[in-house]
Amino acid sequence: MKSLRLSAFGAAVTTLSLLALLTGCGPDDGLLHVSGTVTLDGQPIENGSISFMPVNGGSMGGGLIENGQIDARSAPGEMAVQIHAHKTVQVKNPSQEQIERGLTEETVSILPAPYNQQSKLRIKVDSSNHHFDFDLKKDGTIPEGMGVK
Repeated sequence: MKSLRLSAFGAAVTTLSLLALLTGCGPDDGLLHVSGTVTLDGQPIENGSISFMPVNGGSMGGGLIENGQIDARSAPGEMAVQIHAHKTVQVKNPSQEQIERGLTEETVSILPAPYNQQSKLRIKVDSSNHHFDFDLKKDGTIPEGMGVK
């Protein structure tokens, strides 16, 4: 009888913990939906990711880029933005070992560093400003109004 009570108690604690976790990640978590587009020299980024890091502390956010469309979440505030996109290319002059091991392709970044590792992209997210169009260039030029101030 005692083990039955402990099992019921354990199930209740697990259920309540899951409910708390799920409700903490829902629409009332303070994060805003961020939408928009990402293009490179006018062409939509097929697949990628976008990250939002608060300039003055706070919660990070981010999401995915598919067919040039952003689907992400961010806390309000000024954000440093990192955008990542990759493509698969053939290894030039693979060694015999690489060929034998099937390592004839590699993934390379298609975006220059000012858009990711050395990001100079900045945006301000709030309830009335959460749609952004990132018109990126291969030379790393920061779009007007989206640079470090």
